[in-house]
Amino acid sequence: MTTTDPETTSITEDNKDVEEGPPKDSKRLLRRLSQAALSEINQLFQPLSVDLLHDPQAQTKDETAQTQTDDQCGESENACEICEQVPTFTVTTLEPIEERPQKKTENPQKPEVNDTPSASSNTLTPLTENKKNQKKEKSNVSCSLATVVMLFILAVAAALLAGFAAYWFTRQKFEMQMAEMTYVPQPRRNMSLLAAQDEMYEEDEPTVGPTPDELRLPQNLVPIWYNLTLRTYVPGGAATVDEKNLTTDGNIMIKLNVLSNTVKITLNAKNLTLPSDASKVRILTEVPHEHHKREALNETEVEEEKPEELINMTVATDLEHEPIITQHHMPELVPYGVLVSEILYNATLEQVMLVLDKPLQAEQEVIVQMPFSGYITENADGLHQSIYRTRNGSKKVLIFTSLQPGSTRSIYPSLDEPQYQAPLSLTILHPKGTVARANGMEITESRTEAEPLWEKTSFAATEALPTYLNGFVVSDFDSREATSKNGVKVRVYARPEATESANSTTYALETATKALDLLQDYFGVPLSSQKLDLFAVPVMEGMPASGPGLIFMPEDELIVSSSKGTVEEKVKVARALANQLSRQWFGNLVTPSDWHALWLNEAFASYMEYFLLQKLFDGNVDAQSYQTGEALERALIDDARSSSHPLTLNIETADEAQELLDKTTADKGGALLRMINAVVGEEAFQKGVQTYLKNHANGNANYTDFWEALNNANGDKLTTWNGNKLKMEEFAENWILQMGYPVIDVYRLDAKTVELTQRRFKLDHLTPERAKYRNALYWYKWDVPLFYEVAGEKQPLNWLHEAVRIPLNLSDTLLINPESLGYYRVNYDEQGWGSLADQLQKDHKKIPASARARLISDALALAEAGLLPYDKAFGVLKYLPQEDSYLPWTVALRGLRSLYERLSRTELEDEAQKFVLDKIHELFNTLDPEHTSATEDGKFLESQMHKELVALNCELSPEDCEKKLGKEFDSIMSACKEENLASDCSKVDPFIRPWVYCYGVAKGGQKEFDLIHKFYEKEVNAAEKRRLLEALACSKEPRHLRKLLHDTIHSETSAIPISDVDTLVGSMNNQPVGAEIVSNFVLDNWKDLVERFSLDKGALSNVLQNAIRLDSDREVKQFERFLTDHKSTTAGLRAMKLQLEKARNQVNWMKTNKKAMKDLLSSRHSEKDL
Repeated sequence: MTTTDPETTSITEDNKDVEEGPPKDSKRLLRRLSQAALSEINQLFQPLSVDLLHDPQAQTKDETAQTQTDDQCGESENACEICEQVPTFTVTTLEPIEERPQKKTENPQKPEVNDTPSASSNTLTPLTENKKNQKKEKSNVSCSLATVVMLFILAVAAALLAGFAAYWFTRQKFEMQMAEMTYVPQPRRNMSLLAAQDEMYEEDEPTVGPTPDELRLPQNLVPIWYNLTLRTYVPGGAATVDEKNLTTDGNIMIKLNVLSNTVKITLNAKNLTLPSDASKVRILTEVPHEHHKREALNETEVEEEKPEELINMTVATDLEHEPIITQHHMPELVPYGVLVSEILYNATLEQVMLVLDKPLQAEQEVIVQMPFSGYITENADGLHQSIYRTRNGSKKVLIFTSLQPGSTRSIYPSLDEPQYQAPLSLTILHPKGTVARANGMEITESRTEAEPLWEKTSFAATEALPTYLNGFVVSDFDSREATSKNGVKVRVYARPEATESANSTTYALETATKALDLLQDYFGVPLSSQKLDLFAVPVMEGMPASGPGLIFMPEDELIVSSSKGTVEEKVKVARALANQLSRQWFGNLVTPSDWHALWLNEAFASYMEYFLLQKLFDGNVDAQSYQTGEALERALIDDARSSSHPLTLNIETADEAQELLDKTTADKGGALLRMINAVVGEEAFQKGVQTYLKNHANGNANYTDFWEALNNANGDKLTTWNGNKLKMEEFAENWILQMGYPVIDVYRLDAKTVELTQRRFKLDHLTPERAKYRNALYWYKWDVPLFYEVAGEKQPLNWLHEAVRIPLNLSDTLLINPESLGYYRVNYDEQGWGSLADQLQKDHKKIPASARARLISDALALAEAGLLPYDKAFGVLKYLPQEDSYLPWTVALRGLRSLYERLSRTELEDEAQKFVLDKIHELFNTLDPEHTSATEDGKFLESQMHKELVALNCELSPEDCEKKLGKEFDSIMSACKEENLASDCSKVDPFIRPWVYCYGVAKGGQKEFDLIHKFYEKEVNAAEKRRLLEALACSKEPRHLRKLLHDTIHSETSAIPISDVDTLVGSMNNQPVGAEIVSNFVLDNWKDLVERFSLDKGALSNVLQNAIRLDSDREVKQFERFLTDHKSTTAGLRAMKLQLEKARNQVNWMKTNKKAMKDLLSSRHSEKDL
């Protein structure tokens, strides 16, 4: 791939062409003009008496010294200091060259001098005469005082004339040289020059509790393998024991390698019941190899030597028993000779310490065996339950593991940190009629006569894994299976009610097998597991969870009818599968060596989600446009706030790791991988990915290992901004170790050149950043790969470090980042924005659709941040009625909605409504809202855009939609009876169905509300269930809304599961009646919400983001008081800071832009102006 364009000029710290103040060559020119004038005076004054002139010899020496010193000014590194000492003659009446305003920089550097002599310095030379003539004239001439004065006046006049002549003859050439040397950009309106160091920030509250070092396990033991047997008491099973429901009994054996002498063994344990008697915990060792030989010769002798307590047993349900478990392949075990004298449990550190009566010796291997009991929780932590209802209303439970960092310690004692990886052999005892599945393939499934109500399932040992990736599930689900071309057995499990519809799991099964083959071909490395189980969880709190050979996903992301499902529903399933299946390689086949590398798993899952989508739909879905319109735009908004965070930093604990595993990490990480791919090229990128996976398969790695693999794939093909070989770690790490991203400012220098500079982009500077997220190593500067087009022609890759110039004629159109491959925004100068807006108006097709979307997104974001006047941003939107492409409209609709929502509770609401409707009404009038869902893959993106358009139009102009909606709701009321499922009886297009339901509830009374509520309770289709829940939030009866919220939080019999609270409150917040009710409810019931979501902060954050809306100073101050009063429970929630930041931004935006908005949207501006 071609790199830096030789015609462009990079201005960097190491190549200081951009300097503070006038250039050095301008000083040199004035100095030499002065020298010329002085020489003229010297010639005229030569005839004067010796008393008025220097000695000729001294004069010659002075001239020589002056010439030498001047030469040094162009050659010496300390030229500035030398030149300061040279006396010069200044011509004060010389007309000054117009001076440009100086560009303010964040970190002024001492300017350097260009070593190349300027053209202007060669134009003028000091005038000197032959020394002999000087002497001759000096000795023969004498003058009166009047003559001397007259000659002096003539000399000054001659000097002035010489100066003016030199100035006019050299002016053009000199100014051109200045333009080539340096450019100080003109001041811009609303330009933020706040230095990175001056941004507001706040230190985190002092840590209350243990330090990260205290939370870490001692580094003296390493696990070799785990052997676990677990009995699960699941409610409703055949072997139900009421007093044991939702608990577990287990027995764990851990083989450890002793790295250094120690008298204690420390393991992670959380909320587990451990033996009160230390003798119940044993330290064992394997029988030596020689003993096995004797065993083969004399089984009787071995039997006699074998301790009675080591005979094979299953785990007992009573911990006061002394169970020892072995599996079919377990080695012979004997006591090691060391006893446990004391068991110490520290709930704060989540650790159990086994104190020994004598030390373990280094380089020895021992086996710890201990019984324990645990709990099946209601929250998404460790082993937890999912409660769902059958069609007849009965309650059922499945249990599964969360597969999240730090979660295993609440299931069984372990070394639960990512650097500790070991195989696990697992046996699960579960109630008859249920099925157990785990990472490994099941080896035996049996039932004994002694326990006929219990099933016993043993699984093959896993590869060496960190403990949090070891998972299992117990359910009564049905399954369908298929085998991929590469021999992987794929099974999809779902509850019977969800699979009643024909082929409801077929699509997921076919897509999963196809995706596995595509991924293996791309990654070039087979999975270690030859089976993959996919579970559709009906009620799932938190995010999908993935371990080797085992994935848990929300039901609506896995179940879709092959015959009745819409293209939108199928794309949703395909995206979710692509995301989770990619984790089988990035995260499972190669696991992170520590918490710092977790972001790479999220990034690749997001990147492959879109990459694979295009292949799964045979190229009929433009995945790059889809990623740009969804993930990239979301990241650019979230990452421009003070509440954002870097992709990685010094992560010490599992809680800190979970804090960073959010949507921003996934979206931004995927966008950065796409940018890296664009820099190195697809071939080198894929080669690097394959090298990384091959080198670290079934092991662990850091993200720096990925940079190394990419470096090896690139070779010496690419160079960066300074001409050196591109090193991925140097380029990429200032993107992943810093929050935020740059905006590229484009300025025209002259008729043939533009200059690009960078600075950090932020939506506002009102909210303090967290100190630990700031990176003083870079101070928000990036190495920016420049993707650009000139006059429609794609240009070679270029780089921006500090500043760079690009040749550009006035008649050519410059488009920076036209395909959104770069993770940055672009701000053109006033002339640039104006010409681009004119081109969009004249013929928008001459600018590619992806570039039009980029212009719209950047213009609106820059205006919101105060970096671009809104009239310029609206000028870019003026052409919209002519637009018909997905990506520009998708970006524009979100921007228009955001603008309307900012003004919707102000005096300008009507004007904002008219402005938005004027932009969208032409396209809306061409649509039929009843038939907007895509009927073929190639129309998917277009249908998504149409959905957004219809939704916004119906919200702003209900009369356009209500007639059709009312007619459709009447058809549902007549066709669907209470005993029906809405998904079966409704014939309304699935796209418009949410508005039909909402309209019916909003316009109807108790009867309509109750009907939709009953449909919701019985519905088994996850997508339809969500539509019905969102419709319930449309009620205009406050008591209905309050009861829904109260039952969801406080009642165990509520039909709405706790996992759907965020959906409910988000839907209410979009309705006029529900918005105020839901905000007050969340704040008034904060204590109950915190308790309910105590182990799932992610779900609580989602509720907050969907529930809280603040629009005024008064509401912001009330919320700030709430945060102060509940500091202990709100301090660790990023969602609180985010909502407060959004509120401050809104209040400040209104203060700043209210007058401008009033002028722009008032009647004095016609549609032509906007």
